[in-house]
Amino acid sequence: MIKIVLAEAELEPVPRQLRRHPSMKRSSKGKDTVLLDSNYHHRAMRGLDDAYRRGRPDITHICLLNAMESPLNKRGELEFYVHTRNDEVIFIDPSWKVPKSYNRFVGLMESLFEKRVISADGTDLLRLEHMGLVDLVESIRGDMDVKVMHYEGSKYAHEQDCVIIVGGFPHGDFVSDLPYDKYTIYEEELVAWAVINTVIYHP
Repeated sequence: MIKIVLAEAELEPVPRQLRRHPSMKRSSKGKDTVLLDSNYHHRAMRGLDDAYRRGRPDITHICLLNAMESPLNKRGELEFYVHTRNDEVIFIDPSWKVPKSYNRFVGLMESLFEKRVISADGTDLLRLEHMGLVDLVESIRGDMDVKVMHYEGSKYAHEQDCVIIVGGFPHGDFVSDLPYDKYTIYEEELVAWAVINTVIYHP
């Protein structure tokens, strides 16, 4: 079993201080919850802390598409978790089908942030809970090794049972203080989904 945590993912509702910005009023279309997206909200985000790395739900979407459609997940050998910058954790049922349309994915995430759970046929497909990154990792690791994927780490070697932490942000480094060893699959920084693909498609 491989457990992957997409950590500090830039997936969040529009912060309160931005909701009155004209660009937000145009994009909200009357919705109570709108997902922050730098493609549409870059003007309003100019004064936002860490604006250079926020508003990137597309990273989470691509990573989920790759992971949940993988043979590893279909064999029941993968658990995938999304930890966001605001210490919200998405617990994902392996049977969940990720919307291939980005717009549908965004709508579903907005609904999840409102309702805290997305269910179908008696199964909680997605569940949102407040939890720190290290608390999440310690709650799921058991006896497994934990590996933080980082381009400045030691050379990564595939391991059958482990927890893999992959950054879900476009720039910069982890904000959390992670007490785990770092590993790399390449000498330069890679996008999150490339790292995930290497891990889950390893022979």
